[in-house]
Amino acid sequence: MASKKPPAHSSLETYRKKRDFGATPEPSGRKARSASRRALRFVVQMHHASRLHYDFRLEADGVLASWAIPKGPTLALGDRRLAMHVEDHPLEYRDFEGNIPEGQYGAGSVIVWDRGTYTLAEGTDPAAEIAGGKIKFILHGKKLHGEFTLVKIKQREGEHGEPWLLIKDRDEYVDPKYDPAKHPESVKSGKTLEDVAADPRAKTWQSKASARHATAPRRASAKRDPLPHLKSVMLATLAPGPFDDPEWLFEVKWDGYRALCTIDARGKLTLESRNNLDMLKRFPELRELATAFASVPIMVDGEIVSLDKAGRSEFQRLQESQKKTAGLTYAAFDLIYADGKDLRSTPLEERKALLERLIADDALVLYSKHVVEHGKKLFASAKKRHLEGIMAKKRASTYQERRSRDWLKIKAHYEQEFVVGGWTEPKGSRAGFGALLLGVYDKKALRFVGSVGTGFDAKKLHDLHARLRKLERSTTPFDNDVEANAPIHWASPQIVVEVRFAEWTRDGYLRQPAYLGLRPDKSAKDVVAEIPKVS
Repeated sequence: MASKKPPAHSSLETYRKKRDFGATPEPSGRKARSASRRALRFVVQMHHASRLHYDFRLEADGVLASWAIPKGPTLALGDRRLAMHVEDHPLEYRDFEGNIPEGQYGAGSVIVWDRGTYTLAEGTDPAAEIAGGKIKFILHGKKLHGEFTLVKIKQREGEHGEPWLLIKDRDEYVDPKYDPAKHPESVKSGKTLEDVAADPRAKTWQSKASARHATAPRRASAKRDPLPHLKSVMLATLAPGPFDDPEWLFEVKWDGYRALCTIDARGKLTLESRNNLDMLKRFPELRELATAFASVPIMVDGEIVSLDKAGRSEFQRLQESQKKTAGLTYAAFDLIYADGKDLRSTPLEERKALLERLIADDALVLYSKHVVEHGKKLFASAKKRHLEGIMAKKRASTYQERRSRDWLKIKAHYEQEFVVGGWTEPKGSRAGFGALLLGVYDKKALRFVGSVGTGFDAKKLHDLHARLRKLERSTTPFDNDVEANAPIHWASPQIVVEVRFAEWTRDGYLRQPAYLGLRPDKSAKDVVAEIPKVS
């Protein structure tokens, strides 16, 4: 009887090394004959392991050449989807749908998301095209149709794996609004991943423990640090102006919501504001961050922003995006935990270098680039582009859970949060209120610093007035006198707003303020006057 042992150097060698075929019904697989007369086959398997991704497989030279695509394939023209080239799989694998048990390689649920045949758009041998680093093909599936290109790209420094891009080419099947997540059913069974995960009768495959699970018992040891629980994010001190210094790096100051992104070892995502608000409830589309990084568990510090076509962030745009839950970006500027290591004591420049390498979805996550030494030039550019300002950070700084002078913010114009302590009655045909009475805390006392009556449309006037009436009180919350040109209503100091203004006057009041939006992510008690501190 002939031995079942496969050839030692087949293209399935890596696949087989990861599996114990004495314990698993997975096919060990043999290379099939190359398809000559029949059409080549493809399959896309939706796979929820440590994180959700799509396994894209093309028949080539008797096996399934395979790529892992975090965001999945799309029909949007020119959309560049990261595709990590992984080990070849046997042809028999194309029909698998079921559960891979916890503790095994690739643990999680799998469905056949799409399948069909494909033809080459260029060349005659798919294996040769793949070996050359580029393959153009036409899909004939249940969900995916038309011409695509897979092209190998340069590996980032320190990156593991072989990165490619999957790109939809121009043809009649282009759909700019196509989202694979809106088509979650299997083309084989009609089930979703959730159906398969909950089905005790679903097929189960056993395989060797993955490296991730093999090291799990050591997570509590000194070799693997636990995910930190921060008391506070690191905060910057306001500086009077830009400067040049080779010991510092400088980056754009993002104008949005500060948010800490944490993904645990099971792929669970949390996105929290400075005052522990769940930002995923406010911006549900950012749940895609769960698959946006190449390593988990991970903890990233950044800002939720809305960018215009020139790449500029603006808080007012973010307020509009919040209503549509569209057009959001997560600007990532620091890395607190990755690869099993608490990085808070690691120098900032090293943390940022690792962060850049770990971003797998650069459509959703924007790496906050920086320049070294030349802060004045970057500040001039920020002013020219009408940005909020820049950040200056010591290159060797550690991550400190407090306000620090190792991080400085340098503003191109004045903008900060204020507490609303009351409002004035409207005049003429205006409804709602005339102006908001603003304050900042000085120790435990709320100090009145001015009023803002511009920047509101009819809806904002109505909505804010309704909120203020629920907080109305009979006494002033301010520690000092309030001057107003209309009857005053007092309010409990709970609402925080963002205001842009020309400058602080010598006696500590706002000049030319304009309302920008609400700041539910900021606690009223934390609002103080941001006066530049000179070194």
